[in-house]
Amino acid sequence: MPEAAIANPSDLPLRVSQYCQKAIETGRTNALNLWVAGAPLDRILTELVEALETMDRDLKCSIMLLDRRKQTLHSLVGPALPAEYCQAISGIKIGAQVGACGASAFLKCTIIATDIQTDPNWIPFRSLCQQHNLRACWSQPILSASGDVLGTFGMYYSQPRTPSEADRELIAIEASIAGLIIERVQAVESLNQDKQKLEKQVQQRTWELTQTNKRLRDALEQRNEVQQQLLDIENLSSLGTMMSSLTHEINTPLGVAITALSHLQNLQDKSRQQFELNRMTRSGLGRFYLEAEEALQIVERNLQRSAELISTFKQLSLDQHNQEQREFNVSAYVCEILLSLKPRLKHFRLQFCLDLDPDLTIHSYPGAISQILINLIVNSMLHAFEPGHRGRIHLRIVREGETLLLDYRDDGKGMDKTTLAHIFEPFFTSAKHRGGSGLGMHICKDLVEKLLGGSIRCESSLGQGCRFVIRFPF
Repeated sequence: MPEAAIANPSDLPLRVSQYCQKAIETGRTNALNLWVAGAPLDRILTELVEALETMDRDLKCSIMLLDRRKQTLHSLVGPALPAEYCQAISGIKIGAQVGACGASAFLKCTIIATDIQTDPNWIPFRSLCQQHNLRACWSQPILSASGDVLGTFGMYYSQPRTPSEADRELIAIEASIAGLIIERVQAVESLNQDKQKLEKQVQQRTWELTQTNKRLRDALEQRNEVQQQLLDIENLSSLGTMMSSLTHEINTPLGVAITALSHLQNLQDKSRQQFELNRMTRSGLGRFYLEAEEALQIVERNLQRSAELISTFKQLSLDQHNQEQREFNVSAYVCEILLSLKPRLKHFRLQFCLDLDPDLTIHSYPGAISQILINLIVNSMLHAFEPGHRGRIHLRIVREGETLLLDYRDDGKGMDKTTLAHIFEPFFTSAKHRGGSGLGMHICKDLVEKLLGGSIRCESSLGQGCRFVIRFPF
């Protein structure tokens, strides 16, 4: 830089030439452009102080930032200052008698140390400054728009020096520009930190939500598995009822057949004895053949009845297990279902009133229909009637175009509005003490709507019995 641009630096006030003023303004513009471009804070402020340092070869500028929590100053930029010096003063505690920068930050005013070697604030730093040939220091606090201290702007010289009014005005302007930049950059950094923190929180919440959703899916899968197991148990319970009914029903014809066979065995033993004693007569042989034929007919009829019962119960069991469509007679099938429930019905004095078309044949899911009817009847036994009490169950099944209407009603206790509102919910029951699982009506609704593609509704009030209206295509 031309020496003509600088007055005598040892004892004359600082005079900024037109050339230096342009350099300073260019530095300010470049610093602001760097700020707009998002450059690092130290890079921006270095541009600002380097432009200022061009006006005097002896000038060395420093910008320090205040740590508000610790109340300490830390070197940010000082391109012309020795690195050892900047490192040594970085972290000093601010105070009214701590050098120029420490006092400036503490008192929030300009501090002028014309001669460091005689200034009492610099006693702890005199040796350090002498080592690095620093003799004068002027410090201006860098303030935010609200008046908070952000840091300090320092100007060092190698000779004792007193600032002119122009010098004071210049350092105040530079500190003001630095404050504007620092405040805005710190605001952006704070915003970015908040953004990063928020993003981490969002990521954490997203991860937690993902884990929660996974646990929820696992819980739902486990619930569905348990529910399916309970449904299987419910179906096995129905199958157990059928087996009990089969055992009960088949005992009668088998007992008759066994009695007939025993009688036939006695006839045979008597005839053999008479034959061995030569006492067998023609008329006696005729009676033997006649009674033996009658006994064999009894055995045949009852074994046939047993075979029919086994076939009926086998078909009911297969229908419920396979849930496949087939053609069947509705009236006959309902009678088979009632037969399968006979052991459970014997504890109730129930009268069934059936309104069925004996010629109605449909192509549908007999297993679903049997499960629905069994659950409806069991529901009436558990909730509508007390054991030993008389009651009626009306069942009407008719064809309505391409739809089958199943109208089921009992004249039992009925239910209140609260119970009615939850009737189809799984595990809802008011008869746990009587073995109710709370799945019967839920299974009915599930079978009607999902398998049969129909609808089901329940009507009831206390003391007025209960009615289920089911419609489905076939």
